Amino acid sequence: MERGILIVVLLLGFLRGFAEKPVSSYWKPVDPVFDSIAAVLELEFIEGDDALSRDSLIQELYRKAGDNPGKKVYRWRAKFWDARAQLKKNNSDSTLRLIDEAYHEVDSVRYTYDFMRIFHLWSVMNKEQPHVTYGHLKRIAGYYAHTGNLFMLAHAYIDMGNILSRVKDYPKALEYFQKADAYYRELGEAIYRAKNQLNISNVLFLMGETSRSDQILHGLLRNPVCVGDTAFHISTLLSLTEHDIARSEKYVTEAYRLSTAFANRGLSIQSEYFLGRYYQDAHNPARALSYYRMAVRQMDKRNIDLVVPAMKSMSDCFASLHQTDSAYFYLNRYEHYKDSLDQINSLAEIRHLEIRAAIEKQEMELQQAEERNRFRLVLVGVGGALILCLAVFICYVFWKRSRDEQVKKQMKELENKELTMRLEHETLQKDYFKMEVESKDRELASNSLIIMEKNRALKSLVEELEREKAMGNITPGVASQIGHNVKIHLGSGNEWDFFKMQFVKVHPEFFVRLKALCPTITEGELRLCAYIRTGMEIKHIAQMLSLQPESVKKSRYRLRQKLQLGKEDSLEDFLRGI
Repeated sequence: MERGILIVVLLLGFLRGFAEKPVSSYWKPVDPVFDSIAAVLELEFIEGDDALSRDSLIQELYRKAGDNPGKKVYRWRAKFWDARAQLKKNNSDSTLRLIDEAYHEVDSVRYTYDFMRIFHLWSVMNKEQPHVTYGHLKRIAGYYAHTGNLFMLAHAYIDMGNILSRVKDYPKALEYFQKADAYYRELGEAIYRAKNQLNISNVLFLMGETSRSDQILHGLLRNPVCVGDTAFHISTLLSLTEHDIARSEKYVTEAYRLSTAFANRGLSIQSEYFLGRYYQDAHNPARALSYYRMAVRQMDKRNIDLVVPAMKSMSDCFASLHQTDSAYFYLNRYEHYKDSLDQINSLAEIRHLEIRAAIEKQEMELQQAEERNRFRLVLVGVGGALILCLAVFICYVFWKRSRDEQVKKQMKELENKELTMRLEHETLQKDYFKMEVESKDRELASNSLIIMEKNRALKSLVEELEREKAMGNITPGVASQIGHNVKIHLGSGNEWDFFKMQFVKVHPEFFVRLKALCPTITEGELRLCAYIRTGMEIKHIAQMLSLQPESVKKSRYRLRQKLQLGKEDSLEDFLRGI
């Protein structure tokens, strides 16, 4: 199972404006009482977790804003802290509404720090295109770096790493997480550093560096920060479990115990699923099924990445218990969900390629902008003397020419990347259409077999009624009534016509092209070709044709001769190519 990154959202203090300097060094003073309340809130979001205390302080901010209606700064700061409080309560809608109002009210010229703090939260909460949000965060990080606000700079790097990990650019994501780790270590922020360590571990695991990832996770289990935070502790245990299911009994059982007591639905689903995997690997399918069932009962479309392997595992467990019907039922569900997940993953992969290309383009444009800015500063610095200005101008001409060639080369490389991305896009689309046709072929073959088996069973029932009627076990009237009811549900008997009609819908030109390739082909051979094209096995084709499997094999041999196929040629590949 491809697992997503277990991102640790730093809700314990999304922003901090006074850890490196006093709060007044960042927030422009507006009122001693108001500023003091804001300072207490800043500390509360970083080190405390008293919701009642926060709410009462925020209400005081609103009261001060009401007393000063002519000063908008009171109102947008009150809404900012209220949005932070709503985020702590997982009230996303309220958070988005409040921060959107603050964003449209803030004076970005006179209160630059206010704007950047509000803009940071607004960018993360608004569901814009990932590359757009990344561009916002890049700008915000530049401001924090310029003002020396290392704590907020680390937070911005965390958010940028989260975006890059979602689009599977793991090396870049790791770089940002490690930068944030260095700043937290420098500032002595043990809580934030510990939680960011889980981000680093997850990215390393996805990059294939399992030993380094496990070393970090084992260190976290000994960290008091991890032990004291239940959700964080469970996430760490589940990460270790996923790395090595066979040796994870103590981790997964502890994670299940904690998630049950913690009453967290998402963590409970993961714990139950991993417990099922553990007992399945331990050859205890009955117990594994009990945990799989508990996990599946709580799953919805947001857990599609767990639903697919859960269905397959349940099918395997039922097969181990020789419960064939249940195994077949869950296998069918697995195929259904897997087809859906494959389509979703194909489209997501295309989107990830587009986002990564957009981010690379942004990085290049930012780099060019920074170089232009640096050059302007050089021009301003050396503008005093005529001779010096002339020398700088000559240098600039040569540099510009070289830079233009470099830019052209970079743009050419970017165009080549975009062309490659389009080709990959077309390949993925072709694969998607191929999967869709194969899915319809399987459905057609399955439906045909089901209809044939139903008609055969009903015909057998009618024949049994006739025998019982002839023996006098049931009256002719009753036998006639039952026979009539059965025949109502009995098909026309010509399964081939039904199959052919549905087959032509999926492959409209198949029979025309096949007759053009081989004009002497018979109707029976056309029928055999259609069954083979849908992927039916020989035993199923024999059932559809009411023949023995050996007869079907002989028919396949004669068909190969008629189509002039060599020994190395595959009949199935030949028919799929028509």
